[in-house]
Amino acid sequence: MNTYSPFISIILPIRNEEDKILSTLNSIINQDYKSSNIEIIISDGCSNDNTINIIKKIAVQDSRIKIINNDYNIVSTGFNLGLNETKGDIIIRVDGHVEIPSNYISRCVALLESKNADIVGGCIRTESDGIVGEAIAIAQSSLFGVGGVKFRNNNFNKPTYVNTLAFGAHKREIFYEIGGYDEDMVCNQDDEFNHRAIQSRKKIWMDPSIKTKYYSRSNYRQLFKQYFNYGFYKVRGIQKRKRLFSIRHLVPSTFLISLIGTSIFGYFLHLPWISFSVIFLYLIVNFISSIIVSQKVFQIPLIFLSFWILHLGYGLGFIWGLIRFSGKWRDNSLKDDHFNRKQFIANGGVSI
Repeated sequence: MNTYSPFISIILPIRNEEDKILSTLNSIINQDYKSSNIEIIISDGCSNDNTINIIKKIAVQDSRIKIINNDYNIVSTGFNLGLNETKGDIIIRVDGHVEIPSNYISRCVALLESKNADIVGGCIRTESDGIVGEAIAIAQSSLFGVGGVKFRNNNFNKPTYVNTLAFGAHKREIFYEIGGYDEDMVCNQDDEFNHRAIQSRKKIWMDPSIKTKYYSRSNYRQLFKQYFNYGFYKVRGIQKRKRLFSIRHLVPSTFLISLIGTSIFGYFLHLPWISFSVIFLYLIVNFISSIIVSQKVFQIPLIFLSFWILHLGYGLGFIWGLIRFSGKWRDNSLKDDHFNRKQFIANGGVSI
């Protein structure tokens, strides 16, 4: 019988999560891991809904929950402020619209011990509310939607070492060695951190049989904003960590640029079919992909629109990022100003 039960610190950098925070906390509270070996740190980014009231009601009954303020309303800063409070040997990030399986901690602890890894985790199973939300969730879990991202791909089932994953369990020492989250990264901060870990010869292990439930955006306006920000801050991430670059990051923006370019070219040469051919090719691939991943016929047009908004948002965000961050290609410095290393070291790990 495995008696290894290190102390676990779970950090939730949140803001305005009143719809899902109760189910998120219940999934943490109901772990099959030794409850006295878990602390839960809520880093709240100025929520102005009912999120904090919900958390406080639960905290009255569970002394493991601690709430701290993140006045900067940035996930990376909130996570770093949470790091300062941790005592755990293993540190896990969980978002406020996520549910982890009841054996999540125990399985991650076992994997950290057996796989000689520094970060471990599983895949995310994307879900949402309503018929539009369901279509968005399907698009976000497909190859055409997110490319070759293993932790988002529901069809990937082989445990392996990876370059990145979501909601990982980290050995405490990794933060000693490479620092906290980069606060330049308003989005994609975990991606940047994971690639910084890889650059420092750390190992990340993913077991797809560990499936975390992730609630996606439920409408197209939120989806566009989310992926615009993903594309925008992906540029900053690539500037800092060159290994973050992948050809798939260029596909949406290249499509938009080629569409604009061929439209201008076709206009002056009186050859409008050039731009139409680019659009037609995308629409065909989108339509076929929507049919393949749909579960019901009525979902096809909704998934089709989800793909388009996802790609459009990401592409426009990436292009704007190239413009906005054009003068920062040599600035790859780590900015984790709110990670207090002295406090983090003083808290130490609590081995049981």
